[in-house]
Amino acid sequence: MGTGAHLQHHCIVHSLDTSLGLPVTWAPLALRSGEQTTAVERSPEALTLLTPHVALCSRQRLMSVNYLGSVYPSRAVITTMKERRVGRIVFVSSQAGQLGLFGFTAYSSSKFAIRGLAEALQMEVKPYNVYVTVAYPPDTDTPGFAEENKTKPLETRLISETVSVCKPEQVAKQIVKDAIQGNFNSSIGSDGYMLSSLTCGMAPVTSITEGLQQVVTMGLFRTIALFYLGSFDSIVRRCMMQRAKSEVADKTA
Repeated sequence: MGTGAHLQHHCIVHSLDTSLGLPVTWAPLALRSGEQTTAVERSPEALTLLTPHVALCSRQRLMSVNYLGSVYPSRAVITTMKERRVGRIVFVSSQAGQLGLFGFTAYSSSKFAIRGLAEALQMEVKPYNVYVTVAYPPDTDTPGFAEENKTKPLETRLISETVSVCKPEQVAKQIVKDAIQGNFNSSIGSDGYMLSSLTCGMAPVTSITEGLQQVVTMGLFRTIALFYLGSFDSIVRRCMMQRAKSEVADKTA
């Protein structure tokens, strides 16, 4: 199964700031010229953890920014791409959109939604030589990540520290490469590759080789994943016990 015609070397990439709010703000993008157009939908939202202190409106805003912030710009450009019979749409999800983690209940929900949008959209636009890429970047060394760490729960921080933080340049280079090649999944590093294979489900593949790799490695990767999950559960239990001991000590002090 091939991807059809790939992008040529000349590629115009429009980065869309979803914090602008109204769908109309992206409408001019559909009118811009260029043989090959790639629309990159990104979210400026770096942090919202589901805790009792986070208001419902904040959780709704997170879904609006991450999910609807991907829907609106896609609608703005898709008609023109179909008419030209060429184009790439890149959605930026997260590894938290492949794996639910402690502290990311609201965030993961909004990122998982992007996957469903991308899979359905890819099936709709593939006959028009338009291809969708979903990127699942890990923790990336950005100002937003640094700000996130200031309020991140201990459990979340300890789990996140089990993998290394990537450089923004590394992540950006891989996403652009995968988009140009027409890959549906864009993962970074060995952990990212394993997660993408484990969660492939009914997602489209770029080639027969990719599909065979997923089939062959599924058993091994699932075994490794079970050890990871056991480790994460252990971290959560230890933190809960430490918190309980601290509360008892405070009451008896």
